[in-house]
Amino acid sequence: MGRQLMMEANDLAVRYPNGDIALHDVNFSIDSPSFTAIIGPNGSGKSTLVKTVLGLLKPAKGFVKLHGYDSVREKNRIRKIVRYVPQRDHIELNVPMKVKDIVLMGRLLKKPPPRFSTSKDRNAVIAALKQVDMDDLWERPFPELSGGQRQRVLVARALASDGSVLMLDEPLAGTDSHSQDLIVEALGTYHRENDVDIVMVTHDLNPIHSYVKDVLLMKNTVVGIGTPCDIMDLDMMKHVYGPTARIVEHSGHRYCITKDSGFDRHD
Repeated sequence: MGRQLMMEANDLAVRYPNGDIALHDVNFSIDSPSFTAIIGPNGSGKSTLVKTVLGLLKPAKGFVKLHGYDSVREKNRIRKIVRYVPQRDHIELNVPMKVKDIVLMGRLLKKPPPRFSTSKDRNAVIAALKQVDMDDLWERPFPELSGGQRQRVLVARALASDGSVLMLDEPLAGTDSHSQDLIVEALGTYHRENDVDIVMVTHDLNPIHSYVKDVLLMKNTVVGIGTPCDIMDLDMMKHVYGPTARIVEHSGHRYCITKDSGFDRHD
């Protein structure tokens, strides 16, 4: 069986709506299956890359493909195979939807109208909520949940849905350590037990270090690509995160400590 590419970019450049360059000279290829982390400081183009892959932004130059599908010409095919957890979900918190309805939406939106739920759908919802330890709260109104609990529900919605790629934009941002642990473990187990690629944007690689196969280190272009320990190179980290970056070795792994945290730029 030959090499199967999960994601590739060639000479990719993307501009922000105001004309500023968000990404330039982006070249990489990642084989499937993979758990890929896209890391880099705030404003380094991580979310822009994901939005371009999904066809939400158009390249100014070059191309990016997911499982062989071009992000411009075949974006509808890409959206069918991707389960996407955006950085800020647009669920109205004044709409009293229950947890189970939020997760069920992930399955129903992949179906052609009229969209009716089946017992298979409901079983998938319960199984996904169990993976993030939220099954006891499946009747709870979504707006009543904490930020970490809401994020776990949105990850469960992606897990319950169909598609060969899970794409998550900062799923750990603003969550408590308990929710982070549950989300990371659920994603790691799901990737190991299913034929699914995971692409995750994060400003902190450390919580998912042991689950990740490939890392894209970005600063408006690809600065480095490799395993987590390959990327944890002090010179490379200082180039991207500045002179305060530190590398710590623990249990045979390298970890990076930076002052960077928070959200990527969204224009």
